[in-house]
Amino acid sequence: MFVHEDPEFDDLLRIVGDQRRLSVGLVEKDYRVTHTLWALLDQGFELWFKGGTSLSKGFGIIQRFSEDLDVRVDPGTVAALPAVANWISQGRPAVAQRRAHFEQLASKLHVPGAEVALDEEFSDALWRNAGIRVVYPGKHLADLEPTRPFVLLEVGNARVTPYVERDLSSFVHDHLIATGQLGSYDQNKADAVRVVHPLVTLVEKLDALQWRVGQEDREPASFVRHFEDTARIIEAETTLPPLDGYDGPRSLADEMLAQAQIGAMPSSEHPAFTPDDSPRWDSIRSAYEAIAPMYWGPRLELDVACSTIRHWIARVLGEASSL
Repeated sequence: MFVHEDPEFDDLLRIVGDQRRLSVGLVEKDYRVTHTLWALLDQGFELWFKGGTSLSKGFGIIQRFSEDLDVRVDPGTVAALPAVANWISQGRPAVAQRRAHFEQLASKLHVPGAEVALDEEFSDALWRNAGIRVVYPGKHLADLEPTRPFVLLEVGNARVTPYVERDLSSFVHDHLIATGQLGSYDQNKADAVRVVHPLVTLVEKLDALQWRVGQEDREPASFVRHFEDTARIIEAETTLPPLDGYDGPRSLADEMLAQAQIGAMPSSEHPAFTPDDSPRWDSIRSAYEAIAPMYWGPRLELDVACSTIRHWIARVLGEASSL
């Protein structure tokens, strides 16, 4: 019996929610995220985990609940998926090939106690990545606003090296371990997950901010989380795992730039990291405050996060201009 199959699961969620000062809905979704990752591994898929949720679950760097799970999924021991010869071509055959790949993947995924389906709303128009919705029968889905009432897998072919293997838990699992009850249930913690090194995520998020902040038609809600995520990674830099194979963050960023995985080297002088009194920054500040319910720990002020980013770029990456 899995934890969520216990008739007293709802009581357990409330106990953990009270202890953590979190809504019952967030506690349950956090558990379902771990259960989903476990299910993919248990089924035999090869899995790499990156993005915001990897920072919280894999390394404890941020205390924020992410909207989706950024993953790369390879067939592993599961039946082969339609091959993808080109992940970037916009030609019809290549796009159709990628779509077939994701359709087959979604049809193969099985998460006990949940329904899995490809979601075109959250998929790239050219199928370079796809959204796969994992819908679970939660009793507290209304508590989840502003987050989605389901687990969303954002599956793509993005960079996943270097990575570190980490055991991933949930608030519910942690409580059961602390009280000596975990052994009463079937195992569904996600162990030995390949989690992309946080410095890769840092460089990617800095690049995203440089491109998105200046796009006036881009809703700030789609990127404001990156400010605090990147600042928190920087604060935790001395505690991160070794960056094996690289002289440091600059050599990693150089490689990512050479391989077109970022558009430009992050610059401390870029306006994306210098808040001002413009209407654009007013909207960014409002969006930054609006995501407060997604956090369960103290937050950084936006100006502090930007200052942390600027100083780190100048110190570690140098003054290469991206303007």
